[in-house]
Amino acid sequence: MVFPVIPIITSFLVTFMATSWLIKVVKERRIVGIDINKREKQEIPSLGGIGVVAGFVAGSFALLVENPTHIKVISAILISSLLIAFLGLIDDFLNLKQSIRAFMPIFASVPLAVFSVGHSIISIPFIGPVNFGLIYYILIIPGALTITSNAFNMLEGLNGLGTGLGIIMASALAYIGLIHTGNIRVAGYLSLVLVASLLAFLYYNKYPAKIFIGNIGTYFIGSVIGSIGISGFMFTALAVLYLPYVIEFILKARTRFKGVSFGKIDSDGKLYWDEKPNSLTHIIMKIGKMKEYQIVMIIWVIEILFAILAIILQTTIILI
Repeated sequence: MVFPVIPIITSFLVTFMATSWLIKVVKERRIVGIDINKREKQEIPSLGGIGVVAGFVAGSFALLVENPTHIKVISAILISSLLIAFLGLIDDFLNLKQSIRAFMPIFASVPLAVFSVGHSIISIPFIGPVNFGLIYYILIIPGALTITSNAFNMLEGLNGLGTGLGIIMASALAYIGLIHTGNIRVAGYLSLVLVASLLAFLYYNKYPAKIFIGNIGTYFIGSVIGSIGISGFMFTALAVLYLPYVIEFILKARTRFKGVSFGKIDSDGKLYWDEKPNSLTHIIMKIGKMKEYQIVMIIWVIEILFAILAIILQTTIILI
């Protein structure tokens, strides 16, 4: 199996060029968001996730051309992720109800369930392999994809935050995939394709952001990470990687999911939060007043630590 140099380069270049084009077109059509964490409150083009989708699809297709025998795993990940990306696009324009956002990914999990037929075993830390049978296909796979796509959409709101978290999580899954063979290795290759796309997008999305990723982007990244974890049988790694999002879920649940991740701005342009925290970002802000990019970097470091733990648990204690 050839290392996916061309798919990785393709993903990076397509996202880089598509995002550059999107910044101009989206701004002209006034599809913008307000950069809440800046004193100037500038209008920033949104829907940048379209560039990430374009790059990942192009890179995945290039990978499929190089590895046609693995059409099932690549197609399953692509179809499930694109269905959820479409949900995110609709949400960007129609602001869907929380109930619709929560349950729509269930239908998008069908391709992954079909691909996984014949493999219903999950290796659980300190317990060992457990065969869940039919429950694996009708509950675990839909549940995992729903959680990963929706949760990733929760921890956003700061320049580059979600994009960087996606890079870290996908990198961890890529490492796990690359030390295996077969479909799991292909899942690792697709992780690298996602990393390349996100690195290209981060150039435009980092502080100070020139474009926002939008719901289409956050839902898509979360669904790709979830799909890769499911098709690569990396459930332990997925669970550990999403622990910061568990914290975010608990904090947002206290506000009935009306809480925000933005901060308040002082006269020096630093962010702070003097109320009850309803986001992981607020917990960081309560440590002290910081610049937006400093908060982002701290959360990135936290996720890196969880990524290392995910790799250790999935590759050392858990044997597939």
